[in-house]
Amino acid sequence: MNSPTLSGGLTPPLTALIVALSAALIAGCAPTRTVASAQSGKATSDRNNLFFIGQDLDAIRDYVDSGCCVAADGATAYVGLYNVLSEELEFGGLGLDEKSDPISLEGSWGAGPVSAYKTATHFDVDHIAIGLFIANNEEPGALAALAAGQHDDKVRQLAKLFAHVRGTVFLRIGYEFDGAWNAGYEDVETYKAAWRRVVDIIRNDNHDNVVFVWQASAAPIDDAIEKKREDIAAWYPGDAYVDWVGLSWFIDGDESQSVDSDYAAPTARALADEVVDFARGRRKPVMIAEAAPQAFDIANLTTSHHSPLWDGAPNTNTRAVTEDELWEAWFAPFFAYVRENDDVIDAIAYINCNWESQPMWGPPYESGYWGDTRVSVNDEIARRWNAAITEWRGQ
Repeated sequence: MNSPTLSGGLTPPLTALIVALSAALIAGCAPTRTVASAQSGKATSDRNNLFFIGQDLDAIRDYVDSGCCVAADGATAYVGLYNVLSEELEFGGLGLDEKSDPISLEGSWGAGPVSAYKTATHFDVDHIAIGLFIANNEEPGALAALAAGQHDDKVRQLAKLFAHVRGTVFLRIGYEFDGAWNAGYEDVETYKAAWRRVVDIIRNDNHDNVVFVWQASAAPIDDAIEKKREDIAAWYPGDAYVDWVGLSWFIDGDESQSVDSDYAAPTARALADEVVDFARGRRKPVMIAEAAPQAFDIANLTTSHHSPLWDGAPNTNTRAVTEDELWEAWFAPFFAYVRENDDVIDAIAYINCNWESQPMWGPPYESGYWGDTRVSVNDEIARRWNAAITEWRGQ
């Protein structure tokens, strides 16, 4: 989420509606293990599991420059589609100007610097995963306009970036479609029409290094906000338009809501299972497109409450944890889940971020408490991380 979405990625600046929501926050056959063609879903290259690092430029720089950890196959970036032709709006974080030339400008929405061009070219990675923000948060009616073809020029401008990527572009169109923080996605028919419009333009212009990732939030906090559990199938654009299925993973999968509520939200594992089973049934590979141990501070070895709708006021009830407790509380269950579903989970993207230092995520915690999830700041966590990633990636 590097255009602030409430679940933990990046999204362009929040509207008053979203600020209000964020204050409350915070057996089919196995698919081929490959990078799939955006045109047909056929495999284009055999390889092992893919590891991405993100989510803003400083987070990636910290991971790479620290020398702490195994190199990533790809990196993540976020682009605000409606702004990619506007210098005043930092070209939506695309990293290309209106003439499609690379620029040094780095966009910023209070969640770290962003430039999809630099993400793709400055870190010796093959692949890039782009969260494409298309919601109505800052421009009411924009999603319907996109579906009607009024933003085709911006889609084509986005696609100019793809020539700079030496591997595959994982384009997460309208990511976290089921998140209450993304205005307009509740109109599922318009969402699906906009998704198909983007895909058709990119395919018709013969960009063949792109796969399209349909990403759910799989966030218990969304269900706690809305007091209901949605059917994700309602947002599905169709097998012909989706190459990969994605989800986010932030709290421990088996953690239960501990505050009093007249609605008992499901666990993160239950929501993740729904997404994974959906993908398995359609023979689609899965990307965990955003992952981090929310509410843990790896630098200071503490954990705190993260949301009044889930466990309590953000950044309260802080307690110390050992490195072993931290690992066993989040990392071990995360990797266990990935291994349990190795028939479909082919890529993970980790957010190596000091959320506490970023205005969007730090005090006064309007979007919940996130902490510091940099594996690069603790030698023991980094050591275990390297072992876990190397084992998983080699499967």
